[in-house]
Amino acid sequence: MTSNEFDRMLRSRLEGAVEPAPDVWEGIEAGLSRRRHAVIFRRFSVAAAAVAAGLALALLVLPDQEAGRQTRVPATVRAQAETPAIEASVEAPETVSDVAPIARQIASFTKNQVTAQAVLPKQETVTPAAPVTQETPAAQEEQQASEIQEALPVPAAEAGDGLLSESEIPAGYWESLEDEDSRAGRQRHTSQISILSNITAVSSEGSLVNKVLPQYAPSQTGGRATSQVEPVSESPKFYSPVSLGLQVRIPLVSRLSVSTGLSYSYLVSQYDMLVEKVRYDGAFNQLHYLGVPLYLSWDFIQTRHLGVYASAGGEVEKCVSQRYVYGSNTLHEKVGGVQWSANVGLGIEYWFVPRAGIYFDPSLVYFFDNAQPLSIRTQQPLQARFEVGFRFKI
Repeated sequence: MTSNEFDRMLRSRLEGAVEPAPDVWEGIEAGLSRRRHAVIFRRFSVAAAAVAAGLALALLVLPDQEAGRQTRVPATVRAQAETPAIEASVEAPETVSDVAPIARQIASFTKNQVTAQAVLPKQETVTPAAPVTQETPAAQEEQQASEIQEALPVPAAEAGDGLLSESEIPAGYWESLEDEDSRAGRQRHTSQISILSNITAVSSEGSLVNKVLPQYAPSQTGGRATSQVEPVSESPKFYSPVSLGLQVRIPLVSRLSVSTGLSYSYLVSQYDMLVEKVRYDGAFNQLHYLGVPLYLSWDFIQTRHLGVYASAGGEVEKCVSQRYVYGSNTLHEKVGGVQWSANVGLGIEYWFVPRAGIYFDPSLVYFFDNAQPLSIRTQQPLQARFEVGFRFKI
């Protein structure tokens, strides 16, 4: 058949054919999809059945292979079930590790030495005359510990090295050593560094403080023989001294401590003065002192957070700078000698952390007459001082 004849036959067959609707093609696609799902499900079912058959065959075959094997009975059960018919000597090595367990070593511990000994395998002659009874683990450990204790060597004291055995140590010996260590530790950490500030009551004519405190005859010149400045005011005014310092507190015995350090004081006074026979009203005098204190302190209360103590001592100070300010002029003068003072007071300290705390130390201070410039110290030698600051343990 030629191609022309095939074309005429196909054209005659397709004459009058109508194109199918779109839903026909959708139905054909849905049928093909269901057929593909059915093929996949059928293949998965066959694979699952094959796996199940293999597992069933294995379960049936494996027990038959294990059936011929003899079940082993533990040695301890056989020993209990069997009754020995004859007496025989059997040498059975005891199963002991080369190094004794911790529970066994504890039995050989002493206060003076710690011994860990190697335990060699020990062979014993066992004569089974009766059924073997099973012991509890606690009883076995106790028995083994007693055997090891008996096998330990003679204590070092019996060997002649000068050490005491456990029975020869007096009762309470170790507790006393611990108490001494704790006390020594506390003493090692009671040295302190203090950063302080002093506030001294102001004394002036007509003030409440001046009336309450003891009165003394004021020295207008401070006892100095030579000076270019001569105070002439009948009522000098004194400002509150400002003091700063750094102290170190060192314990001597259990409750007694000594304190020393370095202090700085700034004193300001205002009064009328004559400078080279010229009067200046309301002039200022500024004094700068450096001092070295030395105190003894006795602690009444010593707790973790609170301490109460009493202190007594003295201080020596040197005026390192003096300046007069009058009008628009200034004048510097040197000050000879030193200022001595005595101190007594009570203090309280609170440690808010183990090595840092604050303290408050009110005290009475007496300044001796040492030919110093006119100041609150020469006007009123006995003063109430309030010292506050921080302390740090080192």
